[in-house]
Amino acid sequence: MQSQPFLQLIRIALRANNRILFRNTNWTLLRNQNWALIGGNGSGKTLLARALAGEVPVVKGEIRYNFRLPDGKLPEDSVRLVSFELQKAVAGDAPAAARWFSLEQDEAPSVCDFLSQESVEEINPFEVEARREQPPHAFRQYRQRILDLLQIQSLLNRSLPSLSNGEMRKILLARALLRKPRLLILDDVFAGLDKKYRTHLKQILEKLMKRGSVRVLLVNPLPDELPRSITHMLCVENCRVVAQGSRTEMMRHPRVLHLFQSARAPEVRRTAGTHFSRGKPDKANEELVKLEGASVRYNGRDILSRIHWTIRRGESWALIGPNGSGKSTLLSIISGDNPQAYANAVHIFGRRRGSGESVWDIKKRIGFISSELHLHFPEDQTCLETVISGFHEFNGCYRRPSSEQRIAARHILRRFGLLKSAAQPFGSLSAGSQRMVLLARALVKSPDLLLLDEPCQGLDLAHRTTFLRIIESLIQQQVTTIVYVTHRPDEIPEGIQRLLKLKNGRAIKSERIARAGKRG
Repeated sequence: MQSQPFLQLIRIALRANNRILFRNTNWTLLRNQNWALIGGNGSGKTLLARALAGEVPVVKGEIRYNFRLPDGKLPEDSVRLVSFELQKAVAGDAPAAARWFSLEQDEAPSVCDFLSQESVEEINPFEVEARREQPPHAFRQYRQRILDLLQIQSLLNRSLPSLSNGEMRKILLARALLRKPRLLILDDVFAGLDKKYRTHLKQILEKLMKRGSVRVLLVNPLPDELPRSITHMLCVENCRVVAQGSRTEMMRHPRVLHLFQSARAPEVRRTAGTHFSRGKPDKANEELVKLEGASVRYNGRDILSRIHWTIRRGESWALIGPNGSGKSTLLSIISGDNPQAYANAVHIFGRRRGSGESVWDIKKRIGFISSELHLHFPEDQTCLETVISGFHEFNGCYRRPSSEQRIAARHILRRFGLLKSAAQPFGSLSAGSQRMVLLARALVKSPDLLLLDEPCQGLDLAHRTTFLRIIESLIQQQVTTIVYVTHRPDEIPEGIQRLLKLKNGRAIKSERIARAGKRG
């Protein structure tokens, strides 16, 4: 006996950026199914997911939700979407560097407040009659179960700004589960999580799907991230559904094979002819960064503890460690975004921080990409302006660029295959394409030091391959010195020979490695 429909798209069409997309789309999710929604960067995955959550208007057809609703609730209230866009909304409009200053402020919002019943159920404190979806004691008991399930009890008393990218993903997932959704949509949910927690999260999702109380739609999973209980797959391309069916059938489908195997596919465009200006051979072995016992402490908690690290010109490092180990904080000390850099013995390009140097003169020699930068980057500027802003390290282009800068920005966009997007607003691109633009921004000025904090997050396999080949070219040609942060060893570019591993804010391993990892 065939299961009953749980959710149906009936000849729908969506509106986004004054365009009509996903015309005449049909799809049915049955009650005994869990799906993966896959596609390349810019294919429309997130747009379709947002439509299911009621965040994008349906201008034709119907989304039919065939499940029972609590009294007074709309169907969309029983759909929860965890995505990069949600993380951006929580982060707000403050500049990325504000994270390190807000940690010193007592009024920074806490995880406990963020996961309180008043916050989760969006209870207005000025309502005459209290409106709660469940009794307070029942909510507290359920919240404790979620905290235990996700292993995030230790984060409860932390402030939101103090969370790493991966820790914030866990908190957003907890908040979604606290709403007891009927459909849980997880967009790139494994991004930013260390290997141990990715395995744990897969086990959690398996439990949820086997219980059957919630249907799961995974958006943009990598092949090794697919839980066994994902039964079906929906493949989109150019904002249209191009294939759908059972997992077994879809894993043999040519479009899916191309998508999942593109990291090894010969048709992926190589960056042949990509040539960069060589570094400064007369300054080989120059100390670019020297940390002497660097420590960072907030609210009685050690974030970094006595880090000794020297980075010389021409060296490239992989910086690894579990979520919350201090990797991003360490990079913020080097980049100068963290105010505690001036309380430590930190030498950058031969000058000690706080010795009268201009922070902007230092930033001009550093290229930088991180999830925090992406979260807070202004969306109204064009992609060309976004890349040009890399010359000055402002979060946006606020100076009239020179003709040389415009030429260089267009040149790097061409190398990344993004020149056709030069005049488009940065915010109109998919999250993965935005990340590629920010990578181009980091490289446009040929920096002496390139800090890459999980740079491949949000990239499909084809774009990841393109980017890693460019980084490998930079290393081979000795153009710049690289510090590369990742949770995935298969993303570490070939040519990186040194590794620093952090755990609980301490350096537990510093060594030379013969081979950083093999992509697959």
